[in-house]
Amino acid sequence: MNKKWIYLILALVSGLLLALSWPGRGIAPLIFIAFIPLLYVTDQVLDKRYAGLRAWPYIYFSFVIWNVLTTYWIMYASAEGAILAIFANSYFMSIVWMLFMRVKKIFGTFRGYVGLILLWLAFEYLHLDWDLSWPWLQIGNVFANNPQLIQWYEVTGNMGGTLWVLLVNIFIYETVKEYRNKRAYFRSALITSLLLIVPISISMVRYATYKEKENPIHVVCIQPNIDPWQKFGQIPAIYQLNHLIELSVPHLNANTDYLIFPETAIPVQTNEDSLHRDFAVDTLQKVIAPYPKLKIITGISSYKFFKPGSPVASSASLQPDGWYYDDYNAAVQIGNGDPYQVYHKSKLVPGPEMFPFAEALKPLQKRFFTKLGGQIGDFGTQKERSVFVNDDINVKAAPVICYESIYGAYCGEYVQNGANFIAISTNDAWWGDRPGYKQLLAYARLRSIETRRSIARSANTGISCFINQRGDVISPTKYNTSAAIEGTINGNDHITFYVEYGDYLGRAALWLSMLLLVFAYIKMIFFKKRVL
Repeated sequence: MNKKWIYLILALVSGLLLALSWPGRGIAPLIFIAFIPLLYVTDQVLDKRYAGLRAWPYIYFSFVIWNVLTTYWIMYASAEGAILAIFANSYFMSIVWMLFMRVKKIFGTFRGYVGLILLWLAFEYLHLDWDLSWPWLQIGNVFANNPQLIQWYEVTGNMGGTLWVLLVNIFIYETVKEYRNKRAYFRSALITSLLLIVPISISMVRYATYKEKENPIHVVCIQPNIDPWQKFGQIPAIYQLNHLIELSVPHLNANTDYLIFPETAIPVQTNEDSLHRDFAVDTLQKVIAPYPKLKIITGISSYKFFKPGSPVASSASLQPDGWYYDDYNAAVQIGNGDPYQVYHKSKLVPGPEMFPFAEALKPLQKRFFTKLGGQIGDFGTQKERSVFVNDDINVKAAPVICYESIYGAYCGEYVQNGANFIAISTNDAWWGDRPGYKQLLAYARLRSIETRRSIARSANTGISCFINQRGDVISPTKYNTSAAIEGTINGNDHITFYVEYGDYLGRAALWLSMLLLVFAYIKMIFFKKRVL
């Protein structure tokens, strides 16, 4: 068979293994061999002229397969968004692999593998915090539905999982290559076995022995099951509000501490400066009046006005009278006689919620898109991860909104600011009954392990549930169902190593990979080493 066809088949196998390992419908352990076909293709072309150009089509094809099969469901919300997410993300991944090939050709096998690990971790770190951020396929996310295996994420975060997966793939591949050399084979096989067994054993022991400190918080989560495509304008807001109340009231009592609604549960845009005069807020205030300590955390669509001359964000829009206003996807805490506490979602979905590179491209946006009508992804944000304070029971809640729950260190910032538990308000119905909402729930399980915070999750539809501090899902609802769940979770005030230091693996990898690439460039220039 022609070698090109062999390489194409191997690239396909890698892509399929990566996809088949992914949360939602996958078998996570497949990830431990998923990169091996790509490593083989890399070795086969590495010594040839223009090795990178020869290998790139196969590498890119493999990553496209992975991205398509795991995130195809985006197209049910936005075909354009799906195309961007799939093909751009695959391209970024392929560039990382091309850089690995260059490093391996210049420095040899060992340093090449070190380069692969550093470059991939650096890529994942950079991908967390720019306008096209899409960390959905961070390798460490693959174990999200296997909390027994990754309790040590409380130390490393999910990038520790990325490091683990790459190391195991590399050692399995090198072990197979050494099958004719018994001594080297058994040495490599032993190291590979330890790489698998030791982290799993540590995690299993931690999972079995972890005990939550008793600090009970009584929570009710509501899943109204409102069609998001009809939510804004087609389904009357009063119907949506009454539906939330009808689901809630039978589950409320004097012991209930929190009632949690999903993202944008109050769909009518609300002026944050006059929440006390808003009909929906006033109605909810009356619902909780018989229960003095009860707090409601709900998603809202809100806006604020800014006087002429006031500093405003690039997302703000100018009115004819000279005032600016900004729109927010927000959460608000409502209590009996308490000041309203508001949080603005600040990890926004590129496109639907924020215009990428707005500072530079705002003039183009105004010139080319204003005639289309509507708002083009320009929600406001805030710098701090503010928490909702409940003085009645001395508890602070992290108001995490939907997409924000896939960011580990970001969620850790709420905990640094005192959050004792995480309240996730989300709307998972945009994609229909497809893997997207299952994956998003799975990633929330990682946040519970990393922060050792219990989670109360209210989804518009999808899966509303509670997640304990070990990452176990409790009382999950069914998709496409109106439901209310009530339960008791434990607050926690312990700060994990990961919460304290964040994505330190990614930060270190970024600096080390930059140094590695500089040294590679210097060696390439001075020793005229071929790297193409």
